[in-house]
Amino acid sequence: MQTTPKHSAFLLPGIILLGAVLRIPITSIPPVLSEIAHGLHIPVASLGILTTLPLLAFAIFSPIAPMIARKFGIEATFIGVLILMFIGSIIRVISTPFLFIGTLLVGIAISQMNVLLPTLIAANFPTKIGGYTSIYTFTMGLMTALFSAISVPIVLATNWQTLIGLLSGLVIIDLLVWFPNVRHNHLLAPKGTGKNSVPSAWKNVTAWYLLVFMGLQSALFYTSISWLPTIAISHGVSGSTAGILAGVNALVSLPVSFLVPNIIAHASAPKRRLFVIGVSLLAIISFTMLLFANDSFIFWLVLNVLNGLATGALFPYLMTSFGKKTNNPAETAELSGMAQAGGYLIAAVGPFLFGLGYATFHSWSIQTIALIIATLIMMTCALLVERKEKVFD
Repeated sequence: MQTTPKHSAFLLPGIILLGAVLRIPITSIPPVLSEIAHGLHIPVASLGILTTLPLLAFAIFSPIAPMIARKFGIEATFIGVLILMFIGSIIRVISTPFLFIGTLLVGIAISQMNVLLPTLIAANFPTKIGGYTSIYTFTMGLMTALFSAISVPIVLATNWQTLIGLLSGLVIIDLLVWFPNVRHNHLLAPKGTGKNSVPSAWKNVTAWYLLVFMGLQSALFYTSISWLPTIAISHGVSGSTAGILAGVNALVSLPVSFLVPNIIAHASAPKRRLFVIGVSLLAIISFTMLLFANDSFIFWLVLNVLNGLATGALFPYLMTSFGKKTNNPAETAELSGMAQAGGYLIAAVGPFLFGLGYATFHSWSIQTIALIIATLIMMTCALLVERKEKVFD
């Protein structure tokens, strides 16, 4: 590992573009599933797995990211990841089988980016982790909100293949910008027990607390974006209004996604604990409100603002913690890969179990109470993580 971080002038634009494509190749698809199904002459229900495949890919393939980075280097690994993402994205227009295969490949690519972006920042900007984390988390949120708004109009004006082409084009632009960064390729320290090696996160109790936190915060986020509009509609809110509220939920998360990494990177341990408690309480209040749901627009507006602030703050807190709570990029990759592998496995079942609860009990109450309990467990795990400054010390 280089003692003095060096990087090209293209690193910052590259990080911004990585944030831009970190979610939209998958989050832009659910709003246009009906149009895709119509174009492929298949039932829309058969495409439901498209929303689950990426999360499963995150869970299964996250642990291999540190292995690849140890062999090829962090910056060089991103070249391969972006090529894989482009191939997976563009082949989705070929046929129904390739739609599923391509979605899986995109999910695998994003799983590597999820793990290695905190590692990349720790390697190149070890004293500015908060600032550079905020850049890609904010860009990710901005592009997700933007494409949530424009995906349907694009498809209605052209076709769903055009949307896929546009998404694939953004990946190509990122790939071209990224090539100069390979000149300053950072290799990770080997894993093991030697002097310069990295211990296993799977044998670390604090890392397991972070894994559970990662899984529950992701489950809360994906369950919220998947089911809050449906719950609102079931209580008499119109479909168009539910869509506006979903947009509000996404928009209020943007400022916190930019501010939180800087706050966490410079906050003392007591202040970080207060942050965790405060954000968790916002989530608990929003979920408790579901138990008293009605058709009032103001009610749902407040609920979505609180929920968006909470879920929008938790992800950048997590991404910043990977770098802040490790001593070097190799430890960051090890911790990030482990926590995201188990965490996304938890996240993948969250929305499914919430929907299953409604199908079983014909009510939103029981699974809403489960969300509140999950939030309390998540908060407890984060507080346990914050007992230590560094996970591996």
